[in-house]
Amino acid sequence: MLKARKIPVQTRSVAGYFYSLKNGRNVEFESQLEKKFFLSFEFDDSIEKYQEQPVKIDAILSGRKISYFPDCLVWFKPELNAVPLLIEIKYMKEVIEKKEKIANKARAVSAYARENGMAFKILTDRRINETYMDNIKFLYRYWQKPKAADKYERRILSVLSGGGLNVAGILDRISPVLMEKAEALPVIWHLVFTKRLAANLYLPLTNSAFLAVNSS
Repeated sequence: MLKARKIPVQTRSVAGYFYSLKNGRNVEFESQLEKKFFLSFEFDDSIEKYQEQPVKIDAILSGRKISYFPDCLVWFKPELNAVPLLIEIKYMKEVIEKKEKIANKARAVSAYARENGMAFKILTDRRINETYMDNIKFLYRYWQKPKAADKYERRILSVLSGGGLNVAGILDRISPVLMEKAEALPVIWHLVFTKRLAANLYLPLTNSAFLAVNSS
């Protein structure tokens, strides 16, 4: 599906894009809040793919024709048997200040969703856990397999085969040599990104973070 709307020039100061692994292309965001939610979709195992600015919805408001463009359309993995979800992403402050305007938009988008076998939801910044977001932004830098992965992956997994350990402890077991620790560290974070290692993403990802082999 192609985007139904291009990001306006006046929003470019906060807009941008990043490469989406789930979509296999760059996805554009119109605000930093959109970027946060889009990144969270990358880590959500229930989501198969998503499309920003997916459709144009026409409605009549006070006798005038108005066009709305929902921020995102999410498709879930087939085994979940869930309908696609149209999403509007807003700061709570805007929801409060523009209550009537947003309510009108929500009614129009909800009607479109029902008619097309979809659901609709408004997501706000109140759903954002900043520690979690900092962690997934950090991990997303390690989506590509590090050059030293073949050298260290099996050693890291072997170290953790007997139970969990913090990052510093893993590095100490890998090697006493500082340069080798520096080589191994990106491999550890790549394994966390690919979910071969489990971490609590609601606690800061530092060298004190506790990691374990993911059993799921």
